[in-house]
Amino acid sequence: MKKILQSLLEERWAKDDGTTIRDHTDKLLENCEKLKSYYKQEIEELIPKGLTYELKERFWDILELACEYHDYGKIHCKFQEKLGNKNLKCEKPIKELPEVRHNLLSPAFVDVEDELARKIVRLLVLHHHPVEDPSVENVEKVLKEEFGFEKIPIRFMLKKAETDYLRDDVAKIFNISIDELMRYYRLLKGLLLRIDHASSSKKTQEVEDVPPEDTLNFVDEFFKSTKRVPNEMQIFVKENRDKNLLIIAPTGSGKTEAGLIYLKKKGFFMLPYRVSANGIYTRAEGILKDYAGLLHSSALSYVLEKEYSTEDIQNNKGDSIFLNYFLSRNFAKPIIISTPDQLMHFVFRYKGFEKYYATTLYSRLVIDEIQSYDPITLAFMVKALEIIIQNGGKFLVMTATFPEFLRDRFKNMGVVYKELNLQPMVNKSATVYHHVQVIDDTIDNYVDIINNFSKNTRVLVVVNTVKKAIELKEKLSNANLLHSRFILKDRKDKEKKIKEFFDTNSSGVWITTQLAEVSLDLDADYLFTELSSADSLIQRMGRCNRKGEKPTDKPNVFVFTKDCSGIGKVYHKHLFESTLKNLKDGLWDWAFKWKLVENVYSEQSLKGTKYLERFNKAEEYITSLWEGTDSLIRSKSQAQELFRDINTISAIPIKFESEVENLMQKWEAVKGDLKERTKIFNDILEYTISVPEWSLKKIKLQKANEKLRRFGVYYLEGEYSEDIGFVVKPEADLEQIDNII
Repeated sequence: MKKILQSLLEERWAKDDGTTIRDHTDKLLENCEKLKSYYKQEIEELIPKGLTYELKERFWDILELACEYHDYGKIHCKFQEKLGNKNLKCEKPIKELPEVRHNLLSPAFVDVEDELARKIVRLLVLHHHPVEDPSVENVEKVLKEEFGFEKIPIRFMLKKAETDYLRDDVAKIFNISIDELMRYYRLLKGLLLRIDHASSSKKTQEVEDVPPEDTLNFVDEFFKSTKRVPNEMQIFVKENRDKNLLIIAPTGSGKTEAGLIYLKKKGFFMLPYRVSANGIYTRAEGILKDYAGLLHSSALSYVLEKEYSTEDIQNNKGDSIFLNYFLSRNFAKPIIISTPDQLMHFVFRYKGFEKYYATTLYSRLVIDEIQSYDPITLAFMVKALEIIIQNGGKFLVMTATFPEFLRDRFKNMGVVYKELNLQPMVNKSATVYHHVQVIDDTIDNYVDIINNFSKNTRVLVVVNTVKKAIELKEKLSNANLLHSRFILKDRKDKEKKIKEFFDTNSSGVWITTQLAEVSLDLDADYLFTELSSADSLIQRMGRCNRKGEKPTDKPNVFVFTKDCSGIGKVYHKHLFESTLKNLKDGLWDWAFKWKLVENVYSEQSLKGTKYLERFNKAEEYITSLWEGTDSLIRSKSQAQELFRDINTISAIPIKFESEVENLMQKWEAVKGDLKERTKIFNDILEYTISVPEWSLKKIKLQKANEKLRRFGVYYLEGEYSEDIGFVVKPEADLEQIDNII
């Protein structure tokens, strides 16, 4: 039987491209060995310490066995017919058998002498695809009549959920802790899924790319080349790399380098916004070279349009662009800069979540600016970090402003907490960068004053919504405008101009939105801003007198508190009102800024608010999922949708339909020429803006070219101009949509 079985594995297909089961299985075994050689120590540290010596010693053996047997069921005649294997003809009696999914058949072929290992391998093989209401009778019929099994060894396994089987048929029989056995099994299953999915990829079949020896070496070299020395925070991270850390430090205090130090060999550097991730990726790539990758909903677009020129693509660099992208998408790049929706959705425990759970555990995580999330997403993030720490993972949270009500939660996790004031001393005076004047009026009534300031200085105006920015532009006719609703080529041009403006001794005024908080490194002489929430306000202030080199004897930040846009939609009303209550005129040092955030986000201040209510409900839901309640989330895509402030689509204002359709025709005409297609697709992306996926219920989409839709690109109704950007039609112009980052 063994010889016949091996012959069938070599003849029959695993994939519709003719890849045999044997070849596919060998690729899994190769990737399993690669994973072991790169991350053996990191993964073995995750194996529960209380398990039997035998289970701990056999971890890699069990994983290899699961890789070997996972697709044996594909020799099923009906499966081969479905793949289109014309070299195979089913015998007539077999042809009359029912079709059975391969993962329901594969466990029966597992031939392992040790009973404990055999049970675990069979369960892994069975559940490497979802198992929902299998027909035990059909499974038995195929195994008996097609493969000659006299006894069916997996009947009870088919009828039970994974947890129930592990508890009743493994843990109790072998006297093993069910909690530790579940951790062991989830880790194995997650790694099996990683290996299987990577080995099945049509773009790249690598489960892991070669990791660096240590990211610290690259950061040290960066410091040498720039003639810098590590600051207090970077030294603290270096000395505490094996701990879970929470660091609060001002914007511009070297958090990027600190984060890269923490990652070691394999890690994810997560930021709340794609534009922030793009910026950190550019810096990480400069420090870590080819070890860094970028991953978010429009990562390929960013790399194509910003990182590489047409000349690069013509010189064969286009191939490496796609390779690096697909390696990142498969989590194979050692260091990945991403948004959290790419990984943290494991917290919902949908079918197949173990792949992301296991990857998270043997990687290092750096979470930047955790306060930027809405309360529901924040709860998901905090619970995910709690699960990571309980199961042996490591993370570093870095933030300029920290929601005070979370402090005890992190301390209870055993996280090492550190506050650092790292802004440099400019003179012998204290490090105070901002002199604030709070104005009980609307910003619209200060247009003339803003104009006067802009005649001799560099002025930055920040408002809460795109709609408000456009309205203010109409009153400040000499102002420049930047927000997220400009098409890509116009936005790139404006971002370049605003950077050049604030880097020189020019005079004038720029109006922008929260975009300034998350993606622009600016140094204005004066900031005029609508009041938002405490954390957002402090981030905005970081774009004024950024280096602390300008005098603060007179106000340089003007905060307007009346009729502010976006309150109740973009910013929680309670947070706005609580921030307003705690404002003061005068000098703001970091002690006051920290105290402001503490006051606004304290448990007492948030008590009874919708903000805390939403956080607590989301936290309770995730807690229930990990204590036995079945998840209502059935798939990864559903889980990702719950990170709704992050998910976006690319849209093209209908004004540019003619230009884009012409480019699409050119794109179709060069089928087979990857480099030319890359160039043309890059040109199409120049006409796109990003909009939140959830907002599409309110904004009318025009029917797009079918091929464009496959790339997730749509046409959008509304007016567009180079000066104003995209304006949503009045019936859809809601403040929520105005908060597009």
